Amino acid sequence: MSITTPRAEVAGDPSRVRPRAAPQFTVMAARFNPTPLLLLFGLVALGLAGLSIGDMFLPRPYDGVVLETDNPRLVVREVIPGSGADRAGIRAGDEIIGIAREIIHDYEQAASLLNRRRIGEELPYLVKTTGGERVERRVRLDRRRIGDGSYLYVCGVAVSFFFLGLFVLVRQPAQHASQVFFLLSGLFMLALVCRLRPASYSGVDTVVLSIGSLAMLFLPSAILHFYLVFPRPAWLQVAAESPGRTGRLTRLALRWGWPMLYAVPVVVLVASVLLELARGAPGRRLAGSPAASWWLLVIFVLLGLFALRANARHLGTARERRGVLWVLVGSLLGLAPFLIAMLVVRDSRSLFWFGVLPLILVPITFTYAIVRFQLFDIRIILRRSLLYTITTVIVTGVYAFAIAGFNAAFRGSDLASSSYFPVVLALAIVLLFEPLRRRLQDPVDRFFFGERARLRQATMQLGEALTAKVDPEAVVRELVEKLPRLVDLRFAALYLLRGDALECVAGPDHLPATLPLLPPLQRFLNRRRRLTRLDQLGALPIRSPEVAAMARQLEEAGVEAIGELASSRRWIGLVLLSEKRGRMPLEREELELLQGLLHQACLALETGMLLAERTQQAELERELEIAARIQADLNPGRLCFAAGWEVAAVCQPARDVGGDFFAQLPAPAGGAAVVYGDVSGKSVSGALMMMAAHEALHALAIAEPDPGRLFALTNRRLYELGRRRFVALGYLGVSADGEQLRYLLAGQPPLLLRRRDGRVSELPLPPHRIPVGALANGSYQPIEVPVAPGEIVLGYSDGVTEAAAPSGEFFGEERLIEALASTAGGPEEVVRGVERAIAAFTRGGPQYDDLTLVAVGRLPRSRPPGRRAAAGASTARRPESRS
Repeated sequence: MSITTPRAEVAGDPSRVRPRAAPQFTVMAARFNPTPLLLLFGLVALGLAGLSIGDMFLPRPYDGVVLETDNPRLVVREVIPGSGADRAGIRAGDEIIGIAREIIHDYEQAASLLNRRRIGEELPYLVKTTGGERVERRVRLDRRRIGDGSYLYVCGVAVSFFFLGLFVLVRQPAQHASQVFFLLSGLFMLALVCRLRPASYSGVDTVVLSIGSLAMLFLPSAILHFYLVFPRPAWLQVAAESPGRTGRLTRLALRWGWPMLYAVPVVVLVASVLLELARGAPGRRLAGSPAASWWLLVIFVLLGLFALRANARHLGTARERRGVLWVLVGSLLGLAPFLIAMLVVRDSRSLFWFGVLPLILVPITFTYAIVRFQLFDIRIILRRSLLYTITTVIVTGVYAFAIAGFNAAFRGSDLASSSYFPVVLALAIVLLFEPLRRRLQDPVDRFFFGERARLRQATMQLGEALTAKVDPEAVVRELVEKLPRLVDLRFAALYLLRGDALECVAGPDHLPATLPLLPPLQRFLNRRRRLTRLDQLGALPIRSPEVAAMARQLEEAGVEAIGELASSRRWIGLVLLSEKRGRMPLEREELELLQGLLHQACLALETGMLLAERTQQAELERELEIAARIQADLNPGRLCFAAGWEVAAVCQPARDVGGDFFAQLPAPAGGAAVVYGDVSGKSVSGALMMMAAHEALHALAIAEPDPGRLFALTNRRLYELGRRRFVALGYLGVSADGEQLRYLLAGQPPLLLRRRDGRVSELPLPPHRIPVGALANGSYQPIEVPVAPGEIVLGYSDGVTEAAAPSGEFFGEERLIEALASTAGGPEEVVRGVERAIAAFTRGGPQYDDLTLVAVGRLPRSRPPGRRAAAGASTARRPESRS
């Protein structure tokens, strides 16, 4: 039993939009690049088509019954002669009610039942004859591969059209017309392969038929969409650029009209189903779809052909108009018989001969138009490798003809019957034809591939010359003067990066003096890492009008290939190559050899640049060393503090110069205080801000030693600099009675207090601790806390807790507390202990933030008075920078 469900497919063709004349609205309408999704759709469609074709040619249990396509009941349309159903007496017009003692309600149930049976098994069929009598027939299931020659023809037409669409999309992935064409070719293949097929009684059957129905649903919209934008939507562009209401409506339709176009078939289908439900009777169906859907297909095809004719009138060249005429004629002759046959013809054989057979005209005319008239801006050029293959085939044919001639000449002779005849024949062929082959082979190789040999030899010679020179101008002369002679180019040009533009340093005068530096083009060439044909810039993932404009400008100047000069460290420039003087294009192997040559030129160019930069870097390093010494001298070598207290500090910049510092300031009670800071920013900029903050604190502290007022004045001074930089400050001093620590924090981490028993706790934070310089006005209030003799207070910058191990893990506050708790001794010992803990954790790895530690402590009361007074002064270390 099989159901023949012919599926109408209409071959539309991709619109061709030349990159140089691409309408602006096409770029605006594409919000994203649909090519990857289209390729995914094509892969799935090809897989489903292959699944359908394979299912047709697997051996199946077959009863020989062909059912009516558009009848919900299982009514026999015809019986295959000699099949089990024919031998059992089932005739056309009979209705199958049951199979194997089971009442059958629909085709899917029958397919599932027969699929579980074996070939050769005999089953009882309950049949209602045309006279209304119910009888039982014994039907033996035969072996059959359901696919036949007509189905293979349909598959060949559909798959060839699909691969034509794939070829167009790969060659022009950025064109709107090529994208629509590929979508159309995929729907065309699914509609023909998955719907124009008999039933197979397999689990695949329902899936592929449903996919075919879905493809048929959206096929009319894809056809009209294609014809509206092929080869270029010139008339739509004219309407969109017109002033007034017409232009606004056209632009709005172009922006939102495509989704609405694909929604029309769905609306028609839903309306048809609702109308059938309202009538209470099913309407006419063709290949599983309502007749209204087929009439919609006819209307859309007619509208599309009229749109194609309108577009053709606006084309500027006769070549394009002739190509469109071929497409128009092929579409009309291929689609019109198919649509008429689907609506009128009921017999499957007649449908094939009058409707399906002419569909081959669609892919044939499209292929001819693409090759002959370069539609979609695709140039099909006869390559030398093909000519070489043809020549080789001719020589091989001469050999074969000679062998056949010898066989014919000596047939029936004693020599031919001898066992030595093959050996004698082979020797004769070698002696007579090998000299001829050599004489032919050498000229052929020189004619077809001589440039490649010359290019290899010249590449080695030029490479040796390039590596011996470090002057970029000499490299340019070698490159530009020799490249055209190597591969018979008209010219070569080189553009080097100068600031934010590309400057032509060598090449013909008709080329632009400068080219813009376009990041999309730069990223595209950097990913390809090889010379690229100019017509392949249409594959640019990001639609860039600037790249399209530059490509048009270079194409008009005769440029054929473009490549970057770049290493893994820098981007140097572009190389432009013209077309060859002959009709042949640059072959892939020639492009690869040229790319290797350009790599050597790039190496020479970069060598010269690196030498110049190394000289400048050496000067900069000497200047940084001087700056680092000056900055280190700003931190005092010895700190003074209040009597009965001692202090220690260290500052380690992450680079040659840094943004951390500490300083000694006068205290309100006449003693000394310590301030430490961390500037936002690193390296030179951070160092400059650090010096400004350092000098501001020193200058203002002379007149205003109170820490609250001092921080407020410094905040205003730094904010007025207008550089949007700020400084995190910490202040450590002693109260008037000398018993308490007076401190102030503005953006710095909380202070840590280590008691005499080793316990560590955080000191309270001030209510306002915004970094100095961040806001125009700031309020800062110091805090006083008691510190017992023998206790130590540690202040630090965030570079301490953010010191990173090689694994990327931070040192963190917990490790800092452990290091403070485990270190015995005074402030100097605490600072050294924390430094050792950080060094062990980071394992000497590079750090990305400066590190500052300040520790103050009260001397134990047990010390003699002389020692206590001397302890008010402690050392401060300024280690070498960690770069």
